[in-house]
Amino acid sequence: MTMAPRTAYRQPQAGGQGFARTKKVFGGPTITLVAGDVALNAQTAIARVPKGFILQSIGGSVGDLDTGAALMVALGDAGNNARFFAANAIGQAGGAMPALVAGSVGYEFPDDTDILLTSTVAAAGLGPTPTINLLLEGYMK
Repeated sequence: MTMAPRTAYRQPQAGGQGFARTKKVFGGPTITLVAGDVALNAQTAIARVPKGFILQSIGGSVGDLDTGAALMVALGDAGNNARFFAANAIGQAGGAMPALVAGSVGYEFPDDTDILLTSTVAAAGLGPTPTINLLLEGYMK
């Protein structure tokens, strides 16, 4: 059972949508996670994208979220919690965002959408630098 997500991003997120094919970047600034965010099946809304946004790439960084070596996270949305990547150990020691899964590039968001970080395997404890900075690059349809 998946828990309701904790909204961690600050408003406003989407802002003006601009003209078609104008490059847009959503996400940021750096978010500090709390212990509940790395519990089993916990979801944290870390960014929001508007309807019609077409994803080209993700970037950013993840800090050390786990005191042990168990934490696995997925990145997606309410429709598919692993739309961008699944079962990744990036939060165990931190680093750059992993590559997107096949089919993610070019994905068009059908509605205003929260981007969710989901803990698929719980952390032993909250790590010393529990931060995430996610940047989603793309354009508006």
